Amino acid sequence: MSSGTDPSAARIVSVKPLENKDARWLNLVQIEYLTPDGQTRQWEAIHRTTTPKSSPGGVDSVHIIAVRSCSSDPSRKEILLEKQFRPPAGKVCIEFPAGLVDPNESIETCALRELREETGYVGEVMGKVGGSIVMFGSPASSAAKTVFIHATIDTGKPENQTPVAELEDGEFIEPFWVPLASLHSQIRRLAEEGFAIDSKVGIYAEGLEMGRSLNSA
Repeated sequence: MSSGTDPSAARIVSVKPLENKDARWLNLVQIEYLTPDGQTRQWEAIHRTTTPKSSPGGVDSVHIIAVRSCSSDPSRKEILLEKQFRPPAGKVCIEFPAGLVDPNESIETCALRELREETGYVGEVMGKVGGSIVMFGSPASSAAKTVFIHATIDTGKPENQTPVAELEDGEFIEPFWVPLASLHSQIRRLAEEGFAIDSKVGIYAEGLEMGRSLNSA
């Protein structure tokens, strides 16, 4: 990958305060609420300004957990991750493919669109989308909601032989595959190398590792 597209070539130039009136995607708000003992308190939070009214359940975004079978061993599964520079972290972040829901777009359509745009892969949704759990990404600071969509990618299909991403201006994303069985150790290694680990990827890896530990106990 050339330095012109390598996510690790990005750098923070400056950081300055931003007024809500100048913000395009997010607003800082103060919430007044009553506690169980009847006291009135305030809480600062971030509200996303772009969530479509048509979005099912008020979901802002989707995260895609996409897997494929290894060509040499169909029983061996690999999971698709991305490297992308995230300015708030000031580092290249390890993430799932993800994106914001467009107006009048279903969760399933959003997931497959974002997967194709960010990685070039054409996938198929697993299971029933309506059964996906709506999750708050950071409820202590934001009301933003997301869902995990499970997808499979058949890399034997012609459209997945040489995938080409359809990145937006300013996006620099490097997709890569990791063996699902070693996801936890791979994430630990990437963290030690200086990458920022998105909490959703980290929690997913921790859950798989704990499940293995309990099954082997």
